[in-house]
Amino acid sequence: MKKKLSYHVQSAIGQTVKKKIVVFESDDWGGIRMPSLQAFNHLAGKGIPVDKDCFSKFDSLASADDVSALFEVLSRHRDVNGNPAIFTFNVTTGNPDFEKIRKNRFTEFFTEPFFGTLERSRPGVLKLWKTGMQEKLMFPQYHGREHVQQQRWLRSLREGERFALEAFEQGVFGIAPAFDKAEYYMAAYDYTEDVEDAYQRESIAAGLRIFQDFFGFTPRSFIPPCYIASDWLISLLNIRGVSALQGKIIRLEPKGIVKGRRTYKRHYRCSGADPQTGRVNLVRNCFFEPSSRPAYHWISDCLQRMEIAFAWNKPVIIDTHRLNYIGYLVESNRTENLRLLNTLLTEMRKKWKDIEFMHSQQLADYYKEVL
Repeated sequence: MKKKLSYHVQSAIGQTVKKKIVVFESDDWGGIRMPSLQAFNHLAGKGIPVDKDCFSKFDSLASADDVSALFEVLSRHRDVNGNPAIFTFNVTTGNPDFEKIRKNRFTEFFTEPFFGTLERSRPGVLKLWKTGMQEKLMFPQYHGREHVQQQRWLRSLREGERFALEAFEQGVFGIAPAFDKAEYYMAAYDYTEDVEDAYQRESIAAGLRIFQDFFGFTPRSFIPPCYIASDWLISLLNIRGVSALQGKIIRLEPKGIVKGRRTYKRHYRCSGADPQTGRVNLVRNCFFEPSSRPAYHWISDCLQRMEIAFAWNKPVIIDTHRLNYIGYLVESNRTENLRLLNTLLTEMRKKWKDIEFMHSQQLADYYKEVL
C-alpha cells in the first residue's frame, strides 16, 4: 500500500499530457563493460567479486545478434498510429584508450570514439543501428563521453590499487568498490575537486562532437551516468542545445567527499517543460530491469505503474538498461529478458489500445508543444 501511494505521489506532480505516451530509455549503449568471458573468469579467479555484480556478469558491447534480436521483438508491436515500439539508445560516445593510458603511465586520460570500439570489437553492429533508426526501432541520445570518473580512476591506477590494475589489464574499468567510497569510478560527472571542472567541460564538449559527427545531429536530451551531475554541467548542456534531462525523480548534485563518503544535494524533479528556461525534465516512472533481480515481478510492477501514470495523465518513461538485452556473455540473459519484454509489450497493448510509442527527444518536443 505504501509503495502504491508513492507511485501516486510521483505521478501527481508535473506537466500533464492528453495522450498515452510510452517511452523506453535504455542507457549504456556504445560503452564497454565486460569484454569477454575470459576477462570475467580471470578477474573472478583473482578474487575480484565480479560474480556479485549484474553488470559485470551480463553487460558487454552489444553484438549484432543482440541488436537484431531486440529489434525483432520491438518490430512486432505497433501503436495506435502504426509505429513500432522504439528504444532510446542513450550512447556513451567514448571509451578509455587503454594502450595510450598505459603508455602515459596513467597520468592522462585518452578516448577512443565509440564507433571505433564497435567497428573493432562487434563487426556489423553499427549498420544495424542505422537500420534501426531508419525503421524507427531506436533513436540515439547522449549519455556523456565516458562512463568513468577519469581522474578518480587514473589516481587509483597510479597508486597501484589492486582491483583497478587487474581490471585494467583485462580492458575493464567498471570494477568499483562500494558506492559510498571516494574511489567509486562509474559516476563520470561526480565532482569532488574544483580542478575537475576543466576535465568535465572538455569531456562534455568532446563527447557531443563525437555524437554529432557520427549521427549528424545534436542530441536534445542527456542522462548523466549514475544520475549524478552538477548544476553548472546541466546549464552548459542547455547552452549547447541539450535542453532535456533524463533521469529518476531525484537528481544527485555532487557536494564533495566528507569522511571518505561522497555527499550530494538531492533535487526532486517534476516532469515536463519549464516555459521560463526552456528546459525539460524527463522523469522515469517505470522500471524494467530483469537482469538485476531475475525473481522480481517486473511485468506486473511495470503495468501497475503505467496504470497510475495514465490515470494522472502522465507519460510512461520506462528505465531499462542495455545489460538486460545482452547475450554476448550469457546467451540466456538475452533470450529470457526478450521473452519478458515481448510479454510486457503484449500486455500493455492489450490493456491500452491507444498508446503511442515515442523516443525521448519526441517527448521533450511534445512537452514544449502542449505547454
